[in-house]
Amino acid sequence: MSAALAVDSRDLALELHDLLRDLDPVRWRADLDLERRLKEIQERLAWLLSTQVDAALAALNAQLAKLALLLTEIAPDTDKAGADLRKEWQVFRLKVQPQYEALAASLGELDVHVPSLRPTNSFRSIFHLISGLFVVALIELILPSSWLTPIAGTFAGMAWVFEISRRYSPAWNKALMWAFSAVAHPHEQHRVNSSTWYVTALLLLSLTGDITLCAVAAAVLAVADPSAAAIGRRYGSIKLVNGRSLQGTLTFAVTGTLAAWAVLELFDPALTGWHAPVLALFAAVPAAIAELYSRRVDDNFSIPMTAAAGLWIGLLLLG
Repeated sequence: MSAALAVDSRDLALELHDLLRDLDPVRWRADLDLERRLKEIQERLAWLLSTQVDAALAALNAQLAKLALLLTEIAPDTDKAGADLRKEWQVFRLKVQPQYEALAASLGELDVHVPSLRPTNSFRSIFHLISGLFVVALIELILPSSWLTPIAGTFAGMAWVFEISRRYSPAWNKALMWAFSAVAHPHEQHRVNSSTWYVTALLLLSLTGDITLCAVAAAVLAVADPSAAAIGRRYGSIKLVNGRSLQGTLTFAVTGTLAAWAVLELFDPALTGWHAPVLALFAAVPAAIAELYSRRVDDNFSIPMTAAAGLWIGLLLLG
């Protein structure tokens, strides 16, 4: 019974994920049959809550009950039309997203995975791009190579202090999420945030002592990740895995290759002819695959690490 309820709850969560994803402003359409989909989710919720559960699923059952109550309280007024109806659904989306992530966290504790929501956040995407390119400039133009590890270590240490401390204090966690609300995704309230994983990856890469690996890895993440997200959210009609799409993954591979190629051309003049674009592919394509399959590991860690590993293998093969 416990396993069956967990699976049924996963299916419910996936339906809710798809609904919230389609409510994203860049994907909004008037013909998405939203009212019917919401009603089906509510009916499935009512059935799940009528199921007797054992103590092992008490936390999951509590999240389902909270979700059911929330959906009842804030169901959009479908008598409205046009811009008013769209506003109703956007308010619904913003209020339900945190509860979806709480449900996803409860399922994760039972080793049942559902994808996190990554709603459109233009400010976060711009910040991601600018900060990543700034890191490339620091690595290649500003900092002596001997400074990379101490500086990356300082930022990684501070980030992990924040992560550990907010696990012991819900109030501190809430305060940090509020302070970084402009760039935070809803799921980061329950998981290690992406910036922490990013600076951890930079620290590990700095230990290689190879600034080319570090710079290319940072460039691929800075350019390809937000590009793939933007295209995937708007045009991602062909689903792959973990909430990703074929359109987004192809965008990642192309923009990641261009970003890596640019860094190699600008900062490694020893590379001639076709070597730079081929090495760029060695960095970007494995990183695109890592981004596609990142589930337990945050892609802000897996992408730069995989891009650096791919580039390293390419350098070995090309001599």
